[in-house]
Amino acid sequence: MDKSLVRALKAEDGIIPDFLYDKIVKCMPIPSVEAIIVKDDELLFLRRKNSPARGQWWFPGGRIRRGESVEEALFREVKEETGLSVSEYRLVNAYSRIFPERHDITIVFLCKCREGEIRLNDEHSEFKFFKEIPEDIHPYLLKAIQDSGWKPLKDG
Repeated sequence: MDKSLVRALKAEDGIIPDFLYDKIVKCMPIPSVEAIIVKDDELLFLRRKNSPARGQWWFPGGRIRRGESVEEALFREVKEETGLSVSEYRLVNAYSRIFPERHDITIVFLCKCREGEIRLNDEHSEFKFFKEIPEDIHPYLLKAIQDSGWKPLKDG
């Protein structure tokens, strides 16, 4: 067996080297979480830099690490990707999402966050709060928004 692979398999820090993670992603679904964040009846979207859905508006979220509860992963991912802290949350649903690059099993939550300045990490290029659902939104997100019960405010 390749010595670098043996070292990677013996790693105790819980971090999978990129070459090994790429192989795992090609073989099996990855468990993940996403946050539909609502502030003043608007939804927060982040523009993705990475695949899948590179260049598209998406929700904050990411994979669940070994030993983390689903809620711990939610809190960590929101904090890492936005700098915000979740104050309230409710389970929306779990979804099987198949992309050309990977297959995710995603647990989605409807969230409110404490006030604070949004600070994006390097996974996203910009953020925006939307009063209405963007027209070009991915069907996976549209389904989650519909299931969450969120509705845009109507003027008048």
